[in-house]
Amino acid sequence: MMGLGVGRDGVDLRGLMQAIARAGEQVSSDPEEVEARLQAVVSAAHGSLGLGYLGLEANVSEHLRVEVEKGRAGQGATFEEPLVRGSIRIGVLSASPKETGAALSDNQLLGLRAVTGCCALIVDAAQARILAATRAAQTSAVQLASEAMGSILDEDRLYNTVLVLTLELLDACGGALLAGGEVVASLGLDDGVLLGLRRADAVGPESWPRRLGDLHALGAPVGVDGALFLFRGHREFGRSEHASLKLVARQLARSRERSLLYAANEKTTLDAILALSAALETRDGTTGEHIKRTQILAEKVARAMGLPPDRVKDTRYAAVLHDVGKIGVPDALLGKPGRLDACEWEIMRRHPEIGADILGKIGGFERIARTALTHHERFDGKGYPGGLAGQEIPIEARIISAVDAFDAMTNDRPYRAAMRVEEALSELVRGAGNQFDPGVVEVLITMVRELGTGEDT
Repeated sequence: MMGLGVGRDGVDLRGLMQAIARAGEQVSSDPEEVEARLQAVVSAAHGSLGLGYLGLEANVSEHLRVEVEKGRAGQGATFEEPLVRGSIRIGVLSASPKETGAALSDNQLLGLRAVTGCCALIVDAAQARILAATRAAQTSAVQLASEAMGSILDEDRLYNTVLVLTLELLDACGGALLAGGEVVASLGLDDGVLLGLRRADAVGPESWPRRLGDLHALGAPVGVDGALFLFRGHREFGRSEHASLKLVARQLARSRERSLLYAANEKTTLDAILALSAALETRDGTTGEHIKRTQILAEKVARAMGLPPDRVKDTRYAAVLHDVGKIGVPDALLGKPGRLDACEWEIMRRHPEIGADILGKIGGFERIARTALTHHERFDGKGYPGGLAGQEIPIEARIISAVDAFDAMTNDRPYRAAMRVEEALSELVRGAGNQFDPGVVEVLITMVRELGTGEDT
């Protein structure tokens, strides 16, 4: 390789080596430009070596095959050399001289072998960078999905979170989750694709790469009756993506089991709470229907006010349990048709503290206990038992205070007949800023009017 320059045969080896070196440096810094860099090498080699034709084919990755050429091929290539990575053939370089039937000179052959070796190194560098980036993204997809699934117990939220993460990090345009043959969550898919999924064969223990309409599809089993699918249009899914999706699906199956168990436990707990509270409600002349109405409306207001799911759940439970402390109030006071005297009123005012004490002994019910303690506080600070005001009162308690008052006003009690809904709403407006949180009153009125009547809530 000494004394490289322009030979008598017009071969410019020095210029060729410089072009190859530049391309190699550029690919190392930006592997996505590998096709443009190989095109530059082929063009430079074609000119520097005085060839009639030079072509290169290379498999850079599962999804990228490069084919570049310069000039016009003759009757048959007189040079063909494989590009090799280790013992694996990753491409081929082929060339022919300008004149049909002419032989390539020693300098041309020397240059072509140098081009072959350098192109193999360029492809190898691009493969390594692309593979590292792909594996990092796929590892992130699995890790992020696993972290999310480990902390989410709500089934619908679990499914949607997994779909969003896997679509983003595995470069898909749509996805769906099936359970029991039905689509339970989907993103970015039209009705035709979803119908095709319902008709698709069950996903077995292996991944499910195939086409569905114009889309490439990839599926993996989720437990015994479910499957997770991803779709994209521009290229097939690769083997490493199959492996990543299977890991996500396996973790999702475990999380789904935990979510279903949690939901069953939640229902059992709520049913027990409802039964207990309904029994307690009958002691003060009302029925368990008051609890159900209050629970439903309080939950709707909490959602409309943007509370996070755990606070919405606490509001629902507190709506059921806020008066549990009345278990410590004598029946004679609970059912008394007239006004309570000072002594009786003092006994009645103890029920929030009794309720908070009962609920505080239940693990995980700390916020619910605080709501029971504060649901008779007033927005202006004139309530009981602590004289809290404004934002000092938990939002769950402010919601229940207004909802409970509305339901009480619109239903018969031992000491008075029910008001009409609009009369009760007017009372809420008059109490806004004094007894009730004005923001809660505004949302509550909207909810009531959307539902139609107080009885419909």
